[in-house]
Amino acid sequence: MPLAPGTRIGPYEVVTILGAGSMGEVYKALDSRLDRTVAIKLMRPGMAADENRRKRFLREARATAAFNHPGIAAIYDAGECGDSLYLTMEYVPGRTLQQEIAKGPISGQCVRNYSLQIASALEHAHARGVLHRDIKPANIMIAEDGVLKLLDFGLARFTSPRDETTTFVTAAETIVGTYHYCSPEVLAGRVATVRSDIYGLGVVMYEMACGQRPFAGFQGPALVSAVLRGQAPPVHQRNPAVSELLANLIGRAMALEPQDRFQSAAEIAGALRAMEGHPNNVAIALERANPVIAVLDFDNLSGDAVTDWLRVGIAETIAADLRKLKAVQVVSRERVQQKLHRLTDRTDTAMIGSQLKARWLIMGSYQRAGDRIRITPKLLEAATGEEAVLAKIDGAWNDLFDLQDRVVREILRALDVEMDPSAHTRIAAPEILRLEAYEQYAEGQKNLYLLGKESLENARRHFERAIELAPDYAVAYSALGHTYAMRWIHRNDSDDLARAAGCLERALDLDPELGEPYGHLAYVYMRQNKLERAIEAGLKAVRYNPDAYTSHYWLGAANFVASQEISDSYLQKAVEHLLSAIQIEPVYSAGWLFVGALAVYTGAYDRGEQLIAEVLELQASGRGISQLPFGEMIQAEISMRRLDWAKALEWHERGLKYLAQIDNVYRETAMALHACGMAAVHLRQNQPEQALADLHRAWRIVREFPNTMAHNRVLTRTMAQMAGGYAALGEGERAEQLLDEAELHLETAFANPGGFIFGVTTFELCHAMAIAQLRLNHPAAASALLAKAVEKGWRDSRWLECDPELASLRQAESLDSLMERMRRFPPLRFGAKAKAAA
Repeated sequence: MPLAPGTRIGPYEVVTILGAGSMGEVYKALDSRLDRTVAIKLMRPGMAADENRRKRFLREARATAAFNHPGIAAIYDAGECGDSLYLTMEYVPGRTLQQEIAKGPISGQCVRNYSLQIASALEHAHARGVLHRDIKPANIMIAEDGVLKLLDFGLARFTSPRDETTTFVTAAETIVGTYHYCSPEVLAGRVATVRSDIYGLGVVMYEMACGQRPFAGFQGPALVSAVLRGQAPPVHQRNPAVSELLANLIGRAMALEPQDRFQSAAEIAGALRAMEGHPNNVAIALERANPVIAVLDFDNLSGDAVTDWLRVGIAETIAADLRKLKAVQVVSRERVQQKLHRLTDRTDTAMIGSQLKARWLIMGSYQRAGDRIRITPKLLEAATGEEAVLAKIDGAWNDLFDLQDRVVREILRALDVEMDPSAHTRIAAPEILRLEAYEQYAEGQKNLYLLGKESLENARRHFERAIELAPDYAVAYSALGHTYAMRWIHRNDSDDLARAAGCLERALDLDPELGEPYGHLAYVYMRQNKLERAIEAGLKAVRYNPDAYTSHYWLGAANFVASQEISDSYLQKAVEHLLSAIQIEPVYSAGWLFVGALAVYTGAYDRGEQLIAEVLELQASGRGISQLPFGEMIQAEISMRRLDWAKALEWHERGLKYLAQIDNVYRETAMALHACGMAAVHLRQNQPEQALADLHRAWRIVREFPNTMAHNRVLTRTMAQMAGGYAALGEGERAEQLLDEAELHLETAFANPGGFIFGVTTFELCHAMAIAQLRLNHPAAASALLAKAVEKGWRDSRWLECDPELASLRQAESLDSLMERMRRFPPLRFGAKAKAAA
């Protein structure tokens, strides 16, 4: 008989029964000491005398007590009541996954979301040496907020930290768990391992996707036999609407042999994140299914500089063909070039493989003699340097494209990768038949990778010539679009963005499966304020080429702008994509800087300081890729928001000293913003004359360099702060005039959200304008601008509460509702592993 409401179990008062199982009941109860609702699992009377059942019951308490994860229901207490044992755990209002599946198949997006949550919980448990061994929908709760909670570790066992196959509890040949979710090896009497839990998760995923179990209809010996033979109908047979990617992932999780499954919960989580388009650890996702290969430039043994362009050309073609086949994971050529440029020893294959997260390296040489050419490819296992046996490829110079196809087939043969009949067709027909156009493209790529002002112009000329020679040359259009997008940064000419978009879209018209154009389009569309298109393009970019860190970066940037213009929900996505960028490429300075800036913008000063410290270390060591010279400026901003005026000024001086020593496309913009930052400090120190001196310096820079990045935004901030400075000196008429001009520039910023840069985001400009309005005694206008700042993404309630410039509004309680609104925003999660990426 279930316990009646009001019954006491120790300090807990029963409210109602939640469910019952073979070992007892689960009740909803009230903890009278802490006034919180809990769930109590109560062993049936008399069972506590059974030593095996008692151990199993207590094992759940010990296993779960070690966990601290949002996806695992927490254990609060364990004790005895009469002749029964009880466990007190977190109460999770909601429904079981079993109840959800009973309604029918779950959408693919929801399957991925739920599966990722379960995998994350399993990863946490496995890292603490605990296997669940009873993964099934009935043991998974869906909370009211959509968060999944893994329940019932009653069958859990502990594994040795050194050997995941060692058991301390259950011997082999003892079958535990629910047969429909048991792995073949467990049903065969072998010991459960991490991969047994992975199999259980695969079955749950199958059931979510199809609305029924893989072996539905089988029972008893027939069920065991079907599982042991792996006779589950394919996912597509049960539900044709499931995507091929998801179906393949489920199939791998449920592979008959443990070694053919994902080898860890982290690995399957990485694959799921990659499918979502915003992985938190792409490096893990890349290892998930197929060999990871990096293609290096080939050596020219001809002694003839005229054919030196082919060093890049062969590598580009092989990488592109391998990517078309989708039988292997190919590291992006951009990333290969960036890494190799910074490595001093290019003979250390283990180091190269480690840096590129690649298991295999493709390299080699070529030699031209008259109208003949020999290509000698090499395939090396990076970790060991062991070389596979590949045939040399000889042929006529005019047959170069066919020869390169033979190289690809030779590589796949050595890797033991099977090619379906259509694969030969996909790589056999080159998109370009003119060697002259191919040469121009390869020369353009050599210049593009340098990313200098002059080299970009050289690249543009080569790509345009390639397209003249071959009007349907898709990759040349893609590279030309990339060139125009990079040229825009130092020219600030909207025509460059328009040309970039046109070239990239043309590339995709010619070859919709090219990955590179999508990443560059994400950047271009964001700068053109086409945010939804930018995000769509970015998601496709990371799906086609998940290790392209710049694609993750620009997708993060697009989500950041979308969080201001569309929905606040995009902000956490921005952080996740930016973290992906630096996890793929830990020396990507721009990624660290952006995440650090977001931390500061949301009031997480300590976290921001840690992240910017990474930027400054990369800057000082010279190891950083894509240096953005704003690190000192953001550190100064952190010091100012902590009201440490001296430290803030010191950071600004350090930044200006650094800028004086470098040539950078952002140099003048950063110098002007440092001057504005120093003025902000001096105004708060009641030194308006010094502030105006700083601002006139910023003004001169902006006027002298009208094509600087974010020109109108820097001008808006400069004029707004000038208005505040003149107001402090009693020159109200001049201040009002400057403020009117600043308002006009602010409207331009509102109309162009994609034109942001650190220090002059739209919400920072609103804040600067609000301060000027206050200094001119316009409190209503100031309050409206601060509300606009929040609408446009301002999340730093700490600065709102302590900025001396806003003291009058706080005293009048004009900011109370605004502060309350800002406090309700959920905190951003910046990832505990971000530091480890360095």
